[in-house]
Amino acid sequence: MTERSMFRRAIALAGTLGLCGCATSGAALRNMGSAAWVARFDADHDGGLDRAEVTAMAAAMVPGKGVARDALRAGLAAGYWTRDCNRDGRLDPAELATDAPCA
Repeated sequence: MTERSMFRRAIALAGTLGLCGCATSGAALRNMGSAAWVARFDADHDGGLDRAEVTAMAAAMVPGKGVARDALRAGLAAGYWTRDCNRDGRLDPAELATDAPCA
């Protein structure tokens, strides 16, 4: 992947994060999208994503090696963790579907 395409992908991922990793509009679509993300990466099937599962999700979204990609994965995961409003160390579909990070 070229540096330019990597940055295009980063922009797309930032847009995805802005949409909670979900569909483009509507609460019902956001909830379905969030449930799909959790279903895909919830390795222990507990209904939420823990740190390892969020890390795996970020790794799947940003493949490859290198400092820039590592930083992009870390930033993406950190952005998702801003949605853990109940601070239980898990991201459930409802938290991923929120419109904004926790205050």
